[in-house]
Amino acid sequence: MPFKDLFKKFKNKTPDSQYPEDALSSLEMDTLNNEFTEKIQQCKNSPQRTYDLCRDLSEKGSTLALYHLGHFYEQGDGQKQYPEQAAECYWRASKKNLPEAQYNLALLYAQGTLGQVDLVSAHYWFTEAAQLGLAPAQFNLATFFEDGLGCIEDLDKAFTLYEKAAQSGFVKAWHNLAVMHYSGKGTDKDLIKAYAWTLLAAKAQVKEAVEAEPVLTSELETEALIAGKQLLEELEVKYRTYLA
Repeated sequence: MPFKDLFKKFKNKTPDSQYPEDALSSLEMDTLNNEFTEKIQQCKNSPQRTYDLCRDLSEKGSTLALYHLGHFYEQGDGQKQYPEQAAECYWRASKKNLPEAQYNLALLYAQGTLGQVDLVSAHYWFTEAAQLGLAPAQFNLATFFEDGLGCIEDLDKAFTLYEKAAQSGFVKAWHNLAVMHYSGKGTDKDLIKAYAWTLLAAKAQVKEAVEAEPVLTSELETEALIAGKQLLEELEVKYRTYLA
């Protein structure tokens, strides 16, 4: 189902049939979500109890319950998946600014799970989640801007978003920063930074960086290699939490 049709379907709810979360205050929502977080720990070994909890608290308007219920619908019951029900759960949580739900909704559109690939809608929801600081969304949105998917190509925005994702410890973004520094796309060409970010990503076992490291090492002069390793030491201190 295209985004515009899905949006209309949900938008045209009458006041008498509004979703329960629409009537909740921020405090009431926090209370429900805290209740969900506490109770789900007690259900973690029972998928049925977890599902029942998600259904119960989603009916009361908990965005976390809606998000997890959407995941249940997306994964299916072993025989069938329920993407439209998943999309509705994610959408309800998304309009209440839950970035993980916005991200999953974007993936449904990007992957064509709702019937057709809709990159414009995927770009919209990746943007929403990225603005709330979700690193995977920042990374995916960067790839959209880099390749002009669902938007006009913008390499400067792509680089900025890769930087944000990288700063949050999203290790795939470390490699993509290296590539942009190497090519000079979206930023100044800088082989020393490209080498340092490649080494850092390789330490995090990013496959592309592991493969690129010996190639880049063979291309650089000794001075550049030394400077790159010095910069790596600074990056390791800054990002050591994500290298553990």
